[in-house]
Amino acid sequence: MKLFYVVLVILLFYNLGLTLYVFKINRRLKEFNQILLEIEKGQSKQKFLLKKNNRIDQVGFRVNSILYKYEKRIEESNIELEANKQLMTSLSHDVRTPMTTLIGYLDALDLKLVSSDKEEQYLRLAKEKAYDLKKYIEVLFEWFRINSDEEQLEIKAVDITEETRRIFLDWIPIIEEHRIGYNIEIPEKAIIVEIDEDCYMRAINNIVQNIFTHSKAANISITASEGNGKFRLEIGDDGIGIAKEDLNYIFERLYRCNKGRSGKGNGLGLNISKLLLEKMGGTISAFSEPGKGTVFCIEFSVIQR
Repeated sequence: MKLFYVVLVILLFYNLGLTLYVFKINRRLKEFNQILLEIEKGQSKQKFLLKKNNRIDQVGFRVNSILYKYEKRIEESNIELEANKQLMTSLSHDVRTPMTTLIGYLDALDLKLVSSDKEEQYLRLAKEKAYDLKKYIEVLFEWFRINSDEEQLEIKAVDITEETRRIFLDWIPIIEEHRIGYNIEIPEKAIIVEIDEDCYMRAINNIVQNIFTHSKAANISITASEGNGKFRLEIGDDGIGIAKEDLNYIFERLYRCNKGRSGKGNGLGLNISKLLLEKMGGTISAFSEPGKGTVFCIEFSVIQR
């Protein structure tokens, strides 16, 4: 008989404990359900307050993890949305300005608003604006192509010293035409890295073009070297330099330095160079001192043979 009462007491305590456990679980589920309802209404920053290391709270932990990832994606999406708005605002201005000027010249010619001795000048100016617009649109399409991952790279082992030498040989006539001094030091020995030759050339060309457009330099220096398993290319100038507050942002899209440097350009050239180099596994950085010039530094890992 005593055994019966003992068993009965045990069952009562067991049922009581089970009832309390179920009650706690139901209460936690109601809390979770309320938070999920708030999240459903757009309160993405709501999180589960986890109390114990039990199975129900393990579910909450996993949901929290999903919410953190979801929240991060929303923040990234908002940043990208704001950047795209900025891009479209800039594009509308950069396209509208040369287009309006071009149409103005052509309308003046069509309506015979200019004297015959100025017709040739107006045609030349209209042609220049048309080429500026064409160049801008080409750069814009290139930027979109790179960012949409449509750029198909053909990475292969290349003698980068020979490739670099070939690129700057094409620039020498242009540099001389602008009466800019230059010094080129590229080793004779082969240094092998893995790159896409066309992408590398475009990245270098954008950097050199940036010097022509903005630096007001009298001299350009190109130095290639190898050390610590890296190929290093330095492209420097003795121009007006870049202010410290601008230097950290020059590779961002649409960023334009406002002080001293030319207002020309579209703010995409250096960003394109950075994107292309990074897609090939390279890096780019810049060092500058106002009034003393700027140095762009490119690095690639060397293939050991």
